[in-house]
Amino acid sequence: MYYFDIAPSRPLMDTLTYSCKEKLAVGTKVEVPLGKTKCYGFVVGEANNNNKALEIKEVLHKVDEHSYFSSKNLEFYKWICDYYHYPLGEALTLITPTTIPKRIKSLDDFTETYVSKPNPLVNLTADQISALEVLRDDPKQKQFSSRNLLYGVTGSGKTEVYIEIIKDTIKKGRGAIVVVPEIALTPQLVKRISEHFAGEISVIHSEISKAEKYKTWMKLASGKSLLCIGARSAIFSPMPDVGLVVVDEEQDSSYKQDDRLRYNGRDLALVIGQLFDAKVILSSATPSVETYYNSKDNKYSYISIDKRVRELCMPSVTMVDLTKAEMVSRNFSSELVNRIKTTLDKKEQVILYINRRGYSNTIMCKSCGERLKCPHCSITLTEHKSKKVMLCHYCGFERDLPNYCTVCNSHDLCSVGSGTERIYEEIEKLFPDAKIARMDSDIINSKKKLFDILDRIMNKKIDIIVGTQILGKGHDFPDVTLVGIINADSTLELPDFRSAEKTFHQITQVSGRAGRASQGEVVVQSYMPEHFAIQCAVTNNKKRFYDEELVNRNEVQYPPFTNLVDIKVSSTDRISSMKTCEKVGELIRDIVRHGAMKITVLGPSPSPIPRINKRYRYHVLLKCKSRSQLNSLLRRFNQEYKRDRKTRVSIDVDPQTLF
Repeated sequence: MYYFDIAPSRPLMDTLTYSCKEKLAVGTKVEVPLGKTKCYGFVVGEANNNNKALEIKEVLHKVDEHSYFSSKNLEFYKWICDYYHYPLGEALTLITPTTIPKRIKSLDDFTETYVSKPNPLVNLTADQISALEVLRDDPKQKQFSSRNLLYGVTGSGKTEVYIEIIKDTIKKGRGAIVVVPEIALTPQLVKRISEHFAGEISVIHSEISKAEKYKTWMKLASGKSLLCIGARSAIFSPMPDVGLVVVDEEQDSSYKQDDRLRYNGRDLALVIGQLFDAKVILSSATPSVETYYNSKDNKYSYISIDKRVRELCMPSVTMVDLTKAEMVSRNFSSELVNRIKTTLDKKEQVILYINRRGYSNTIMCKSCGERLKCPHCSITLTEHKSKKVMLCHYCGFERDLPNYCTVCNSHDLCSVGSGTERIYEEIEKLFPDAKIARMDSDIINSKKKLFDILDRIMNKKIDIIVGTQILGKGHDFPDVTLVGIINADSTLELPDFRSAEKTFHQITQVSGRAGRASQGEVVVQSYMPEHFAIQCAVTNNKKRFYDEELVNRNEVQYPPFTNLVDIKVSSTDRISSMKTCEKVGELIRDIVRHGAMKITVLGPSPSPIPRINKRYRYHVLLKCKSRSQLNSLLRRFNQEYKRDRKTRVSIDVDPQTLF
């Protein structure tokens, strides 16, 4: 009889020991008895049966003949669970495929990835060649533990640089992972990279089918596919020998998972680099404040490409002060409208950006000031005029558009704020002959619709594209020569210590869509044109922005000058949630006091959005310069705190937002 440590798919921080009549490899998926039930689990190592008196239950059966990951991959997965304080079995269940297709060809039949296509003619600029030399410089890579920030202005050709490094990696027989912040970016990137490679290029993201995920996972685990491209979950790719990880648009908050296993894909790329002795490239035109700081602190190699390819200039930028501007309609200044007309007359394309979908922020009663709120959340409902509904963007609740105010019965209602639908409506009236399309998550809800709109843009069947932040992430539209940013201030209104950073990123990234093939221009409309984040984005003064933002962060001790952990508590009963959070706070403070830890404990307090999906939310925020002290505290907390079924308590390490 053999004995194995099994990580069951249950919220248990420890593994359990089971017996089996046959020897099982690490990564084997099995079904095991647990109490009066049974569940799936994964073999994570061999165990000793030292206590002969202890009854050890037997594995019921193997779920699959193939191992789901190697011992090296398991080391990575264990690190994740230890850092984010999450049960290993539950994490492995989330990470790995859940469905085994009935028909699956032999793993021996999978086509390998290799560089064999006649390489397309790549005329690299001097800056690109210089960047490649640094990335290939072994002594320099060793100096920075193979961690690199590839900074390049929008349109500078960062992708071409890391494609060359992918080639180097695969020629050595090692695997490469490329992650992007949005599923919508994968088709364009796969198309560009596939020009250089033959064989299997694996794609992983949440929208592929369960059967396809299984096939892709097994190709990678078997070492047949050496190139994986995808959204944040692709970082878990089970390649047995990873040689390169590229994180494109590394600053994007989409790399942070905001429920269950709350990992950050960008940060995990650095862990893979350390565990697998792999090269890591963090690529961005607007690095996160933390990444920029680490590069200046000599933790990462800083590689800069300051010019666009084909000697193109950065787009010219015009600032419109909305407090003084002449307006043609609710959201369009005469300056922007005139620029749109000129662009369309030249048969060129226009992007209009606003960071909100729907028609308006909400509907308000003019008589009493009441705003239509979600009955399940502490936020207003968003008006979606085209669907004739009010929708909650947090819990999904929807209701018909109102005819009167439920508080005072007045019929004098009005729409407050603007979203993509309203911008579309206004621009359609201003330019009735133009071909206009919306690009937001309400419209793009399938791969087919995404491919369709991208194809129409590339074939110039669309003149004006109205969209949200999906437009600012890596898309290359060569005929777009004008970008209009409708309201540059929207992210500054958020109660978030990263609001200035997000504003700078969005303006810079969206502006970068203009002039990818010829001279472009940008019109930025703002009610706060003097705010430093907006000024720095408009003048392309990244040094001033990062210097000023780092001073602001240091004053209030936020990352990168300290580490954060947000302990979130929620319940359908407000009193239960509040009292549980108080108990959590007391236990945390007790552990800090007895351990003489230098940890600041803030709260308990209501979350900035106190109620979402019928659950009342409270939290305790921890701030500490010492990562090891935080980890020690959280381990003690998990050991001593007794959870109950009615109240959820979750740990968010390195939160991207405190909402």
